[in-house]
Amino acid sequence: MDRIASVETYLVEVPLGKTYFTSNRPIERASQIMVKVATEDGVVGWGESHGSPLPQVASIIQDELAPLAIGENPLETERVWQKLFERTTARRGSRAEFSGASLPKGAGKPQTMAAIAGIDIALWDIAGKTLGAPVWRLLGGFRDRIPTYVTGGYYPAMGEPDPLEEEFATLVEGGWKAVKLKAGGVSPAEDAERARRVRETIGDDVELYIDASQGFSVREAIEVGRAYEDLGVVWFEEPVHWYDDITGLGLVADALRIPITSGESEYTKNGVRDLITRGKIQICNYDVTKSGGLTDGRKIAALLEAYHVEFSPHHAAHVQACLAAAIPNGKSVEMHADRDRDPLWFDLFSNKPRFEGGDLILDDTPGLGFDVDEDALARLGERYGG
Repeated sequence: MDRIASVETYLVEVPLGKTYFTSNRPIERASQIMVKVATEDGVVGWGESHGSPLPQVASIIQDELAPLAIGENPLETERVWQKLFERTTARRGSRAEFSGASLPKGAGKPQTMAAIAGIDIALWDIAGKTLGAPVWRLLGGFRDRIPTYVTGGYYPAMGEPDPLEEEFATLVEGGWKAVKLKAGGVSPAEDAERARRVRETIGDDVELYIDASQGFSVREAIEVGRAYEDLGVVWFEEPVHWYDDITGLGLVADALRIPITSGESEYTKNGVRDLITRGKIQICNYDVTKSGGLTDGRKIAALLEAYHVEFSPHHAAHVQACLAAAIPNGKSVEMHADRDRDPLWFDLFSNKPRFEGGDLILDDTPGLGFDVDEDALARLGERYGG
């Protein structure tokens, strides 16, 4: 029986050509971790993690989790996942087997769950390649294409013009049928005006989403949300500050007709459960590359379906589409339209799903359905530990 033989971790970080401002932080670099898992028979799977700081996530993958995965059957994704996740809690006898400290040690949930995600996603890639089937089909195979939306409308630097009309007209001309605008970084009145400008530019036939990146108070979110209702906004994403993202979400959801979207800042199915039952979300944008991988992601997808919540995952469409297309409640996946904002999509991966008519098209390629350009990986990243 083929076993996991090795795990390699690569840190990738690329400066962007300009700074992209959300409500609460500047985005100046594209960064991620690539995890290469090989079996004794030479089958290679690639996983992807998004978390920071990169060296801390890489250390958890390579130093803490890889020794637990090596020697396991890569097709037993659930059993391996549970073995890795057990390291997040203290166990009897741990003093004899480990250092005596359980994860997350000095790390938190983001770093630990991102580390598990990297290995888990690579195992699903191996499973598909071993069985000769695409992962989207192994996970359910509901359809072979998934709608996309494109994120734009980041804030300009202070004092610079805000060319929303030009940006969103270009996106519509490029074939995008749904667009997302950043919000939460100025007053509710100013953000409402930005959304009005975008709606007038894209017309009524293109869906408009709003992402506040946890930028508003509950009162502000309700105020601006009522203006968004008049503009036909399809969803209002992460409207309230991080410290009130359960009860606060529920208050906003009760006050508005617009569906509330959240989940990318959650790390477990337990947290998503609370977003559904108490936060009253109607769309979930959980990110499997940040939080536990596809093994936990498929359970979250089923939980969402049971509560009539749609799934529209955050970022990394080449991975997330495998789950979103596999399930009946998959709504869409997020993309960025240009190399300036997402250079890794363009430069690091090849043979990706193609964009057609506003959808990503999935094919019969075994595994996750994309290749990693290892020359580009060597140029853009570095292997953890040398």
